[in-house]
Amino acid sequence: MVTESKENYFRVPITMPAKMVEYLDGLGMESKKTGGHKIPNTMIVRCAIRLVEKLKPDVRNVRSEEELQERLLDACRNFKK
Repeated sequence: MVTESKENYFRVPITMPAKMVEYLDGLGMESKKTGGHKIPNTMIVRCAIRLVEKLKPDVRNVRSEEELQERLLDACRNFKK
């Protein structure tokens, strides 16, 4: 579990299509519907970034979001604990 104080956090504006925001909201609500707490969008994004850090994807010469997505999928397939 990450225990860093939120006072060390920075606000970072990000942009995404409405469908992605809807997905994040739905994902966060799914936890609440099943007995947990609503997961904030920022928590989901922070966890996703931590996963990318662990995957260590090859991002050399990436030129598009689609290419980055493929590199991330490749990193997932090749991930070893």
